Amino acid sequence: MKLNPKVPLFALVFYPLLGLIALLTLYPFLMVLAASFTQEKELVIHGARLVPRAVSLDAYGLLFERGAAVLNSYKITIAVTVIGTVLSMVLTTTASYALSIRRLRYRNVIAFLIYFTMLFNGGMIPWYILIVRTLQLKNTLWAMILPMAVSPFFVFLMRSYFRELPESLRESAQIDGAGEWTTWLRIFVPLSTPVVATVALFYALAYWNDWYHALFFVDVSRLEPLQFHLYRILSSIQYLQSTTSQYGSVAAGRVFLPTTGVKFATTVVTIGPIILVYPFVQRYFVKGIMIGAIKG
Repeated sequence: MKLNPKVPLFALVFYPLLGLIALLTLYPFLMVLAASFTQEKELVIHGARLVPRAVSLDAYGLLFERGAAVLNSYKITIAVTVIGTVLSMVLTTTASYALSIRRLRYRNVIAFLIYFTMLFNGGMIPWYILIVRTLQLKNTLWAMILPMAVSPFFVFLMRSYFRELPESLRESAQIDGAGEWTTWLRIFVPLSTPVVATVALFYALAYWNDWYHALFFVDVSRLEPLQFHLYRILSSIQYLQSTTSQYGSVAAGRVFLPTTGVKFATTVVTIGPIILVYPFVQRYFVKGIMIGAIKG
């Protein structure tokens, strides 16, 4: 076999290798998907297999036994994720843009106050009192949005990106009559697509996977996000499993709850939609996260 002299040896060796590694990364996802369709007894005895010996829909049947509740939890999670991500990006980009302006008065003091929140906090009890009594956000969507609205780390990450853009862009916009809001929205944000897409992805993942705030601030089932709803289902199944095991029902073969299968099915249900978003921002991910790593 004669090699093409125009193709470097590095490409011939490492491109197939990287392709193989990329395929191997799909293996855990396929294992989880296969395990979610595997009979519970088969999982307990033989473990997860890429091709199930005994196919069963018991895990999904148990999860979607109350389909309306799961669908409502999906709606709540989507609403929290969309509203929270948009709000977080507006607050983060505006704060970052303001801190990137060198003539801003007291910008170092403001930056220190933001940085201070990364090191210290008021504690759980004052935080709970603030959300529930002062802001009166209990049993509202805002209780799951506002506590995570701004991340100081992302503020400084985006500030580093904005500071690397030429100052002449801001000066030219001001000469043409543009205000700070117009300069931020029409010039700096469009030129910062890599870091904006990366930070938006991180915010969306945080909101989508959050169940901690629902545990504290939501008491009504109609406002339960997906993660918290599935967490309650899994906890109930584990409780029933331990109770039936105590009386020997499982050992006698009369009751065999798909505890392990539900864990895999829960993973599939929760990560499925968010995985569909990742390909659209993946091309910006590496460039955005490397902002500030190299000083020029």
